[in-house]
Amino acid sequence: MKSYKHNKRQIAPGMRDTSFYASKKWKDVRDYVKRRDRMICQNCGKVITGRYIVDHITPVTHDNYRDWEIAYNPDNLQLLCQNCHNRKTKRDINPNRGYIERFNLW
Repeated sequence: MKSYKHNKRQIAPGMRDTSFYASKKWKDVRDYVKRRDRMICQNCGKVITGRYIVDHITPVTHDNYRDWEIAYNPDNLQLLCQNCHNRKTKRDINPNRGYIERFNLW
C-alpha cells in the first residue's frame, strides 16, 4: 500500500488552520448566502442536495481575512456544489510551481 505524504512546500496553508470558519460572524454570513442562493450551485445551476461550499470569489487569505469586503461581503461569496468547488480549486493551482498560487506565500 502506498503512503501519501504531503510535501509542505506544495500546498500553502489555508484559512482552515485558523478560527476564521468557526467564528459566529462567518457562520452568519455563510447561512445568509445559503438562503440567498436557495441551495442552487452558482456555477452549474443544479440544486445542491449533498455537500456545498460557500466560496470566496476573491480568495480569503491570512493577509485579508480581516477585510470585510473580501472575507464577509456577500457580493464576494457564492454557493457552489462540491464538484464545482473542486474544479475551481484545481484552476487555482499553478502546476509549474506546485502550490496554491492564490496564497502567494513563496
